[in-house]
Amino acid sequence: MRFRRQVPWASRTPRAEAPAEPAVEHSESEPQGSVPRTVTARRLLRDVFIVGATFGVGYLIASAWLSPVPLFTSDHAVPRVLELPVAEAQRKLAALEFRVKFEDERPHPTVPRGAIVWQDPAPGTVLRQNSVVTLVTSAGAQQVPVPDIVGLALPYAGKVLAAAGLKIGDVDTVASDPEPNVVVATRPPAGGGREPGGRVDIVVSGQPRGRTSQTARIVQPLVTGARR
Repeated sequence: MRFRRQVPWASRTPRAEAPAEPAVEHSESEPQGSVPRTVTARRLLRDVFIVGATFGVGYLIASAWLSPVPLFTSDHAVPRVLELPVAEAQRKLAALEFRVKFEDERPHPTVPRGAIVWQDPAPGTVLRQNSVVTLVTSAGAQQVPVPDIVGLALPYAGKVLAAAGLKIGDVDTVASDPEPNVVVATRPPAGGGREPGGRVDIVVSGQPRGRTSQTARIVQPLVTGARR
């Protein structure tokens, strides 16, 4: 038997050589890693912009929700001017370019006369410049009318005044027909006003005046032929 001797290189099919890739010429001024670095920088800038925009929008929403403040310089929150004197209240409102309007004063038990007891709109309300803010001043404590105590004895008159929230002031004595220590007049008179806790001056009777005895007169009719 004959064996055919195979030649290793004869049985292989010649492979086509791949075309050689053209050499890429690199500029001496541009390094080879410039393109990846540019893409990375752009991505970084994009991420920074997204994060900054998200933070800014979140901050505006949180500020408007938690502490509403005017977003424009032409809008301002109305300051609190209650219990302030009129001049100071006007100065604070004028500094924010608000106009002031006054209404009739009202009595108030604690706020002194001339101070602000009411404002509209309420403090904290956001208004545009040149808006009107209405103010009401205090007329002081509401006065208590003096009760009518003429004809009462002094101790009882004092109790009536105390019940009305008033006190006895100066007590003068005059000679009068009624019995002693009876109120004959008040200053101010009944119906006049006094602040709560105010004093009322009283005039009481002193010793009675001397009474002249009157002698009864007997009128005798004229009789014709009367005895002389």
